[in-house]
Amino acid sequence: MSFLGSKDYIKKYTLLAFAFASSLIIPSLIYSLGRVPILSDAINQPYRYPSMVKYSYKWPDISSFTNGAPIISNLTEDNDIYKEIDQRYCGQDRCRFLLPVAITEQESKAQLHFRQLSFLAGKIGRTIVLPNVYNSHLGACLPHPFSFYYDQSWLDENKKHFNYITMEDFKAWLLERHYAGAIPSGQEIYMQGSRKSRLLNKIKNCFSDSFDFSGRPTVSYQLQDHQDQRHINITDIMMNLFSDKARQHEYLDGTLPSSSSTLGKTKDFKVHTGSPPVDVINLFYDRRYKFINDHDAQEPLPYSQRWVDVANQISNQLKPYMAIHWRMERLEPVSNLLPCAMDLIDKVQQLALPNSEQKYPNVFLLTDYPHLLNATGARPESSSFQVNQLKPEHHKAIEYLYQHLNISLTSVNNNKIPYNELPNENWHILPIDATSDDGLPADRSVLGIVDKLIAMNAQWFFAGRPGVCAKSSSFTGRISNSRKKAFKHGDHNVILPVRTFDMKKQPMEV
Repeated sequence: MSFLGSKDYIKKYTLLAFAFASSLIIPSLIYSLGRVPILSDAINQPYRYPSMVKYSYKWPDISSFTNGAPIISNLTEDNDIYKEIDQRYCGQDRCRFLLPVAITEQESKAQLHFRQLSFLAGKIGRTIVLPNVYNSHLGACLPHPFSFYYDQSWLDENKKHFNYITMEDFKAWLLERHYAGAIPSGQEIYMQGSRKSRLLNKIKNCFSDSFDFSGRPTVSYQLQDHQDQRHINITDIMMNLFSDKARQHEYLDGTLPSSSSTLGKTKDFKVHTGSPPVDVINLFYDRRYKFINDHDAQEPLPYSQRWVDVANQISNQLKPYMAIHWRMERLEPVSNLLPCAMDLIDKVQQLALPNSEQKYPNVFLLTDYPHLLNATGARPESSSFQVNQLKPEHHKAIEYLYQHLNISLTSVNNNKIPYNELPNENWHILPIDATSDDGLPADRSVLGIVDKLIAMNAQWFFAGRPGVCAKSSSFTGRISNSRKKAFKHGDHNVILPVRTFDMKKQPMEV
């Protein structure tokens, strides 16, 4: 009996405890359901930067700011004057652009970054503005249009991932918005590695007078930049930093008191939680590695048909030929260069040319060494390779090549090629017209594009061993990958996809 009484006791107090708990929970639950979503507190959590990101702000020295403090725009959200304009350019009531003001690194790597940023724009609901190009770089303030370097087929094939607008149409949109009195909002963002970029500090924003930057500081993000990023989701971090929540978090207006002051007058600011997404993110970008692994983002941009046609014409004239890529800049020690040239010649002389009167194939040389050798006006082909960095070892290695091989190279056709100062044999300069139809400055960096395409078309391809005979180069990688892919798919034009030359081994003394 005592056992049964004990069970009744437990039941009684269990029911009482349950009733008490219900009296606390159910009213709160009913109130929440009737008033606000249950998860509203979680949804409305204040924005927080990812823990591994270092960030800093400053007020930009531009027209929408006075004495370091933001001037609050008079354009209200009730003003729909921009909607008709934005519908015509973006197909929606409000355009949202990502404008690459500057992308560091040269063309092969710069276009990789552009492809990544295009996919990022799609993921955050923005339209990528096609940057201009010049001197092997990409950026909004450069003189030549995107189409001077590239064909737009890759962009059209990836419309499922992102939308784009040409710089010409973007400027037309800006002009219409200004005429309508609906000046677009803007914010400058610097995206860098662990250290702040010295390169970006030298670049001025040519669009600084085109946007209303009121209440939006220039923000700098620093995030570790490593090739192996398996331990963090870098894609999510980038989407977080460029999100509307981050833009809203950084936006200030003048309504609540704060300690900010200008010229002795207190200026009141608060985070404006009702602010619209910024119209144009002005991006300054200096990173090295990709952050989006989508297969379509890895496909290189095809080059303009103009340069494809030039390369095909030269390729047809040279066949059969081999291409040699030799990047000499900053290679140490330079004493390696001549032994590397000797090994290259040995490997070339092992090639057989069946049914040909030629002893060896023609050679097309891609190099940052001056194509005009020691002639008047000669200088290295890379803008970062200075004349005072050229050593006797560089000259001896190149001289050894044209003593043994019939070499052709490209140069800009500016009617100043000093042919009388160049070797009479085995060194042939092929002039390339690097001008545009609209009178913009000639861009000698198109030689790199033409050279790359000619190397892709070659029957054989040689490249120096990285760190021994040549500097490692994404330029070489682009050529090699293209040739390996063609060879794998049965392209009979490609006989040897790639072969590396090394230092010639000296015979051992007995």
